[in-house]
Order: sequence, then C-alpha cells, then structure tokens
Amino acid sequence: MSRDAFKLSTADDRDLWVKSGGLCAKCKKPLILNDIEKKVSIGERAHIIGKGTGKNAPRREYAEEYGINEENIDSIENLMLMCSACHHTIDTNVKAYPPDDLFEMKKRHEEWVAKRLAQNNQAIAVLHKRKNSIPVDSILLADEIDIALLDAVSLQDEMTDFSLEGWEQAKRDNEEFFKKILKTKGQYPGTKLCIFSLSPIPLLIHLGKLISDTIGVVVYQFDRDTQQWCLEDKNPLGKRHIPKATLPAGKLNETLVVTIQVSGVIREEDVKQAIGSSNYDLLDISIDNPKLNSVLYKEDIEEIRKLFREKLYWLNNHNRYNEIHLFYFGPAGLAVEIGRSINESMLPEIYLYQYGDRGKQKYIKTIKI
Repeated sequence: MSRDAFKLSTADDRDLWVKSGGLCAKCKKPLILNDIEKKVSIGERAHIIGKGTGKNAPRREYAEEYGINEENIDSIENLMLMCSACHHTIDTNVKAYPPDDLFEMKKRHEEWVAKRLAQNNQAIAVLHKRKNSIPVDSILLADEIDIALLDAVSLQDEMTDFSLEGWEQAKRDNEEFFKKILKTKGQYPGTKLCIFSLSPIPLLIHLGKLISDTIGVVVYQFDRDTQQWCLEDKNPLGKRHIPKATLPAGKLNETLVVTIQVSGVIREEDVKQAIGSSNYDLLDISIDNPKLNSVLYKEDIEEIRKLFREKLYWLNNHNRYNEIHLFYFGPAGLAVEIGRSINESMLPEIYLYQYGDRGKQKYIKTIKI
C-alpha cells in the first residue's frame, strides 16, 4: 500500500470515511482523537493493490487479476481507512495479508459499520398502556417519532382490579412483560428501547425499576394538550422547570416519605392518612407551581431524576431507613425514569401509592419494590 498522492475527489474521500465509520478497518480504533486544543486525525487511506513500483507498491502484481489500473487505483473500491500502525503492519507483511483477505476485511468492516449506523436509527417500541381499552398503534408511533421500529412489545390490557390482589397480579404481569422485552431486545443487539407509557403510576415506577439504568432507552412523555408524544429535548420556548429538594434536618424516624410534586400538589394530610402515621422523615422533590404538562422535555426530566437519585441515596446512606414510602404526582414517562433510578440492592423496601380523586382517601397503598 502506498502513501503517494491520491486522485481522489473530496466527495469520495468523505464517502470512504463515512463507510468506515471513522474507525480503522483492522483494529477498529477511532481515527479522530481529541488533543488538548484540537482534534487530530491518525487515519490513512491505504491501497489494497499498491500504487507505485517495487516495495512502494505492495500487491501490485495482482492488479490485472483484480481489474486495477492507473485509472481506478485510487478509487474507494481499492482503498481502506486505517490507523498508521495497521497500515504499516499490512504493508510490511504482504504474504500474511494477500488481496483476497484485505478486500474481505474491507467488506466486513463496512458492512459492520453500516449495520451499526442503521441500528442507531432503529428501535424497539415498548408500549405499556393499562389505562382505558384503546390501544396505541406502533405503526403510527413509528411515523410520529421518525424512527424505524424493528419490533414492538406491548402490554395494553386495561387494568380494572385495584384491590391489593389486583395490584400484585399487575406486578407479576410487569415481570412477565419485562421478560418479553429482554427476549425481543436480544434479537436485535445494539438497538434502543423507545418507551411509551400511559398506565397507573405504581406500575410504571415498577417497570422502570425492572428496566434499570443499564439498558439504553428513550422514554417519551405524552402531551395531553396536543395529544402527541413529546420529541424535543428542550422546550422550544426556552422555559425551564428547575426542581428543588427539601430534606429532613437529621434522622428523627425510621420511615422516609418521598414526595414528587410535578403535575400537582401532594398534601401532607393525604400522606398521613395513606400511611396511617405522622412519624416519618420527609424528602420532597418539587417544581414551582406544579401543574399538568409542566414537565415534558428531556432536559427537565433529567434534572428531576438526577435530583431524586442524588438526595434519596444520600439520605438513606446516612440514615439507614427501614422503609420508604413514595408519593408521586407527575407525568407517566417521568415515573418510568424515577423507577430506573431505584436500585433495590441499595435501598430498603419502597411502598408505592396510587392517586385517586373519587374517594375520601386520596392515596392508596399498592405494591412494594
């Protein structure tokens, strides 16, 4: 392989970089490095059938066999993108790297890159909708979010039994549903999960806990005003909802209550009525003027999730509570993200509550995680 001047157009050069994914075709090393003040390229365009004569043209004797001549020797069909070390290794070990092997290496590498690029724009839809009986159509979702959905995993049976037995069954349904998610994801390595949820909050927190923060996901929030899923990372109007945390002043009780107030206010008397006691420490996560549709955008969601995780684990590490009671008033998607922040091996049992506005008791204990 030669390092002589190239008869390669700018467009073809860029095409070579794109098809190679900016990675060495042999060792997969990134070819653009971040230096202290600027980016540095260590990529080299390497000929398979060498250009030049003698030792400067490795494998040139095979040119006629592979249809290579002076007109096409600089074509991207005869070029591989490599780091300097691999380029040198292959050039000085001609017998170990004959043309067939190198053309096959180029083909496999570019197919691998193409597959990775395709998967970055593809996903598995996870549809968790247990409110009302109207299902979400995964095909319509694919059109709305402009992502190629490889598959869909769906749990859309309406939940109608809100007894303790009903909640426990719904918890088991979640666990079986999660097994289906993992099985489907295993069929498409590298793809992300796109989660669309409109279900009772305890089930979504539990689902998030099952998924955890070790799996790549995108959780969409539903905008009830527009009846569409919110796709933007930032509010186009520039408005932010910065959460704040109120912590107990030291440990006074063995029980910790956590309230998350985003879509509405959680009253203290409702909490006391739900847990049957006023003997608890309180961690409150809230935004100013909580109301419906306040939080829809990723940057706000991440702030709330980060604050919840940081303060909850800090408090429990210092105070070692026996149990935690979680009261949530917020959007469905954020509930999944809250669940993804919960690591059961690092926290005591957490009791989840469902809000209802029809009875005298506003919050009902459901399941624990």
